[in-house]
Amino acid sequence: MKVGRCILADKPKPTAPFQITNARLRELERVITSRYGAVLPETDDADLFIEVAAYSLNAHCLSNVLDLDEVLANWCHRWAPWALLRAGTIIRPILNKLVGRRYQMKADEAARKICLTLLERTALEIKTIGACDFSARVRKGIAKDVKRTSDRARQTAKRRARGVEPRESWLAKNSLSKGRPWDAEGISRAQWYRRFRETGPSLVGMSTKSDTLVSSEPVDPPQEAPSRGPSSLTLEKKSRSIGVKGPPVGRNTAASSGSAGVVLALPSKALPSLQSRQGAVGASGGTEQCDGDEALRQMGVAS
Repeated sequence: MKVGRCILADKPKPTAPFQITNARLRELERVITSRYGAVLPETDDADLFIEVAAYSLNAHCLSNVLDLDEVLANWCHRWAPWALLRAGTIIRPILNKLVGRRYQMKADEAARKICLTLLERTALEIKTIGACDFSARVRKGIAKDVKRTSDRARQTAKRRARGVEPRESWLAKNSLSKGRPWDAEGISRAQWYRRFRETGPSLVGMSTKSDTLVSSEPVDPPQEAPSRGPSSLTLEKKSRSIGVKGPPVGRNTAASSGSAGVVLALPSKALPSLQSRQGAVGASGGTEQCDGDEALRQMGVAS
């Protein structure tokens, strides 16, 4: 929109989506311009350039519903006008190969036809055509190395801009290994570094019996004296003496829940043995048989 000579608004031109067929055609024209100039000369291998261009134009015409004969004639009129005079022997055989074909030529095949080397490909910044002297696998490895080198150079430039010192100069100033101080003392390198690995006793003076250096062998801690409390074996013997199977349980039983288990205490008075199971004398003067469980219950001990 203009008012006189003043531009009020400018609408940008719509950009078409990327098409690899057009990109290869432009790169092929770049190769022709760098080698031969404005026009492709009439040589023995000139028809190979026309063939590569025809494959790309064929894929472009199929996707955009165009006439291949007309489009290829227009391209030859610009880059190889001499081919139109020999259309029956140069252009027609190429069109016969493209009957029923939908896709364009492979990148490495196109590079072999026009003899494009990796050096020329890199110099002209060709992306859609391969190289005749290196395979795609080798080119990928070379591309990775080039990218790694450029990334390192970029990161190095950023560090220098921040004022970071290069590693070589920093090691020359701060590295102890560069000066080799162990040679001056007449000892080995390992012995010299071993001195810095040793540590002294701790500053807290609570216990110095087990205070040793880090590299020394650790001293075994003193073993604790056995406790004087009743062991499980003693409790088992006493329970057997009163004729009770299993751990004794009574009125003086003390149970503590936890990882230590249950602690049992025996009654203070000694209990008579029930192995003989003697009878008790009743009021009538006769002998009465005594039940073992009842006797235990009366004495405060469960069966």
